[in-house]
Amino acid sequence: PQSLGSKGKTLNYRKIQNLENDPLFLAYLRRPVFRDACAHVYGEDRSISVFRAMFMNKPANRGTWLPWHQDRWTFIDPDPLLTIWTALDPATKENGCVQIVPGSHRNGLINPEHLSGFLTKEQALEHCPPDKIVHLELKAGEVVLLHNHLLHASDINRSAQSRRAFSVCYMDASTRDTRDNSSFPIAFNGQSN
Repeated sequence: PQSLGSKGKTLNYRKIQNLENDPLFLAYLRRPVFRDACAHVYGEDRSISVFRAMFMNKPANRGTWLPWHQDRWTFIDPDPLLTIWTALDPATKENGCVQIVPGSHRNGLINPEHLSGFLTKEQALEHCPPDKIVHLELKAGEVVLLHNHLLHASDINRSAQSRRAFSVCYMDASTRDTRDNSSFPIAFNGQSN
């Protein structure tokens, strides 16, 4: 089960969140190539914030099925649109790489009532037919840019190779947390960074 705090030394963790202010990860997520991607999505003159930066792991011969979903959260307005996912280990079908339905982001939100955008089983059967699914197999160090409304999932790890990745969700800095009207950490401030 998900909980806060250290679990001690282990390679069996699922994710480490709140890395947006860690100096090492902050330097990486501020790279010019990512600033350019954000400018393409949000506009050249926009300040960019980070909703979350996290380290994910599917341990060797473990991990869980991550059901079909769109990355969105009902308490954020407007929705973030861009996630940059960096493979730290090879991502293969065998170790549970991300699966997508190409172009599905153009269909809008499938289950807007769900707090985190997860589909029901019926919606997944309708919107994620096996013949449309693409497995994003990546080499360590490769990066994929994902629209947050793109339908995606990932399988368990059936290999002896961990599948670790660093994921950053970027958004317009005007985005608010509607629970308390707060903002998020600034990653890029217009063209000045």
